[in-house]
Amino acid sequence: MIRCRVAACCESLDDGKEWSFYLINDSDTILELVVLEKVGYEWGDWGNSEDADVHVTGLVPGAHTLIWRDNGSGVEMRMEFSLLVQVRDREEKLQFEFPKLYRRSNLPIVEGLGKPGLQVTAKGQGV
Repeated sequence: MIRCRVAACCESLDDGKEWSFYLINDSDTILELVVLEKVGYEWGDWGNSEDADVHVTGLVPGAHTLIWRDNGSGVEMRMEFSLLVQVRDREEKLQFEFPKLYRRSNLPIVEGLGKPGLQVTAKGQGV
């Protein structure tokens, strides 16, 4: 079974953006390919998305990688990350949804990442 988390962390990395989103591999196996296909934003009846086309290969169990940076405007809305994950001959589509992050403070340390953040877990459905 493919198990992953995405953690949202408020941090400055000298790129003018405020939020980092990290993918964490909680599976027992290497995630051979992960594609962040799009990031969606929704506020009430209004919504849009942007194609991301971020590729990660060879993410070993317990490892993490930065998959998205946001300038802070998206955190006032509900954000959704759409990922396609490939392990051996299986593909899974995973959705990770974050509520309005700007309202969050005193976030706990994310296990396996060592940074304060809000983490969301997803279990996939076969493609």
